[in-house]
Amino acid sequence: MLPEPLKTLASAYFNQDYDLDYDTPIEAVTDYRETNPPESVNTLREAIRSLLDNGASDEKLTHVWLEEGNASYDPRVDGVTMTDWFRTMLETLDQ
Repeated sequence: MLPEPLKTLASAYFNQDYDLDYDTPIEAVTDYRETNPPESVNTLREAIRSLLDNGASDEKLTHVWLEEGNASYDPRVDGVTMTDWFRTMLETLDQ
């Protein structure tokens, strides 16, 4: 089951109009970090770290992000692998 903060980030911050709210996808992650309680940010960070540490494939991460999370942003369109996208999100949350 997808942790609620990851589902919230994917479906709410990366809804179909996310590109009207943010100049870049990473700005949405930064906004999440800055506007949500630390517990939610930590839960999100741990969920992403767990997926990466457990060796989730790009296929699995794609399913988590696009299918389970219902995100409207697909980083592969920008030439970014899902693994790199999850790493970038984690780095942003760690700042």
